[in-house]
Amino acid sequence: MALKSKKLDEVRSSIPVDIVTQEQIVRINLNVPKSTRARWKSEAARQGRPLAELIIDSVEAHLSK
Repeated sequence: MALKSKKLDEVRSSIPVDIVTQEQIVRINLNVPKSTRARWKSEAARQGRPLAELIIDSVEAHLSK
């Protein structure tokens, strides 16, 4: 008899499935001019989102061209 895996939320409802199944996050460091960082940070604030999200979305958009 083969065992079947249960869905994570069926085993323990207290496990935040959306967080557990996310890809692991790693840190990268970039050296940029202070004025560039200020411009990026200002734009992220204007859009009401984190700077990291702005950078990730911008790089992904550039790479998908």
